[in-house]
Amino acid sequence: MDNTFLGDLATSVRGIVLLALFFGGSIFVHELGHFLAARWRGLKIERFSIGFGPKIFGWTGKDGVDYRVSWIPLGGYVALPQMGDPEAIEGATESDVEKLPEISYADKMIVAVMGAVFNVIFAFALATILWFTGMPVPEGSGSTIVGYVPEQVVTSSGQLSELGLGQTVPGPAFTAGIRSGDEIIAVDGVEVKSFTQITEAVMLGNGMNSQKQPVATFTLKRGEEKLDITVLPARVELNARSGDKVRVAGLMPRSDVIMSTPAAGSPAEKAGLKREDRIVAIDGHPVNNPTEFLERLRAAGPGERTLQVSRVDADGKGQLVTLKVSPKISATTNPVGLISYGEGDKRHAIVVVPVTRELLSNDPQANRDQLMVLGVSPEDPTRIDQLRIGTILDKVDGKELTVLRSLDDLVKATGAGRHTLTFYWKRANGDAGNFSLTEAEVKRGTPVERALIGAPFLAKPEIAHHNPIETCTHIIKQTFTTLGRLFDRDSDIKVNQLASVISISKTYYNISEDLRRVLWFTVLINLNLAILNLMPIPVLDGGHMLIATISKLSKKALNAKAVTIVQFTCMALILSLMGYIILNDVRRCSGDSERQLKQQVLDRHVYRRVDFAEKR
Repeated sequence: MDNTFLGDLATSVRGIVLLALFFGGSIFVHELGHFLAARWRGLKIERFSIGFGPKIFGWTGKDGVDYRVSWIPLGGYVALPQMGDPEAIEGATESDVEKLPEISYADKMIVAVMGAVFNVIFAFALATILWFTGMPVPEGSGSTIVGYVPEQVVTSSGQLSELGLGQTVPGPAFTAGIRSGDEIIAVDGVEVKSFTQITEAVMLGNGMNSQKQPVATFTLKRGEEKLDITVLPARVELNARSGDKVRVAGLMPRSDVIMSTPAAGSPAEKAGLKREDRIVAIDGHPVNNPTEFLERLRAAGPGERTLQVSRVDADGKGQLVTLKVSPKISATTNPVGLISYGEGDKRHAIVVVPVTRELLSNDPQANRDQLMVLGVSPEDPTRIDQLRIGTILDKVDGKELTVLRSLDDLVKATGAGRHTLTFYWKRANGDAGNFSLTEAEVKRGTPVERALIGAPFLAKPEIAHHNPIETCTHIIKQTFTTLGRLFDRDSDIKVNQLASVISISKTYYNISEDLRRVLWFTVLINLNLAILNLMPIPVLDGGHMLIATISKLSKKALNAKAVTIVQFTCMALILSLMGYIILNDVRRCSGDSERQLKQQVLDRHVYRRVDFAEKR
């Protein structure tokens, strides 16, 4: 059996188990809080359910409680008829509520709040474990010192940026004057203690200028000088299908540029670079980030470069050495086909790649190499379905109907200049059709060249030991900030960016190989559950507390029929919101799948392996 298949199967099983243990466990902990509080206060307990809706399986305990797991995995509940009419969410009660003893205001408040309290306790316990074990974080993310400030930021079609086709804007931080080595103290007046917090502060920012552009104020130290710099963050598209966008400033943290083992015959080997050498400077310019090092190599082009290298000798002593290296200028991508179309300045470029039969093995008609659409830059909303990744351009209607097998076929069949072209397309699922492009022009894309030295970088993630109180406090603050931004029209945080159980499940799957990341994500989930459940919305715990408080202040019970109507209405609204969020999550998953396929095509058919060995 294929080892890759076995590895994927193991990852899938591990992800499912972790989802059940930690996400299902978080719901269980919440309901356990209600259950134990109700038992302590002497309330009648009818049902303890993980999930809503019809029962999957369950049993009746010796205490008379109906314990069950239900079909809809959107939470859970403990049926407590004395807390109010539970029919809106939990189904009709089997008890005669009028014959049950009335419970006090204190009983209602304690039972309602204990679900959230148990989530907080569980989160704090997990955060304490992480305090001792440590949490892996990217190098430099624990500092606020800037390592690299790119001059350009890719805002969409990010995977096509290597081909020069991603949409870019001038780097916001670079344009504002922030430079490598600056230490960020605060963003919008709020102190930041890590690069992660800088990123979050920009992403959750709601500053807006008179031109309706995002604005963020950075307070930083440059030497002994303290500066306030205004940055206009860019909006970067995270997912083409869901439309998720976030604000970014265009900053990277400071991290060491450490070489791995140089390739045989590479410029790095010839220059004398060794594994674990740290590049300090290139041509006298300090480097504080691997991306900055690559950018300086690219910008300098061919010719000899002078590297200052920090090296630890056999005796464990550090030394600074100077090495001369002559990068190899080499194409890092294969040619691609570019079909540009559209009128005036509103032109789009379809990227077409010749793909092999192996990638199209799920297509029974794939008996030859074919031309696949890799993407469109910028995105063309009128042709999303026709031109999404995986579409095969099969024929073109030029002087005659021509079958397309290669980029040469494409160029020959379409001719030179701009004219209207009709393409015939198909997909592996059997969909097919045609479309016409006006002012269409076909060219062969120029392979991307880079200055390479033939030595990859060594990644050395840091292990952060965060105090559990600080961890929980930070997450709680970020949750309240996010909720506030949802109702702020100047913010870029929208309801459709919220995560449903689909995204939660996918996240557990993606991080399942590192239990520490699973624990951290579970801390986040539990604190979010606690906060959301305490919101004063009928059918939620906070709603029960609100109704109990109103009854207490008015000194009379609220009209049961009115409360039931409000509960049904709120439940309908909540389910509608959940449906909307799940729908966007499905779109997000579709976009993620397209991005993965695009990366697969790039790796197999566009990116080139550079051979540094001498040819004889």
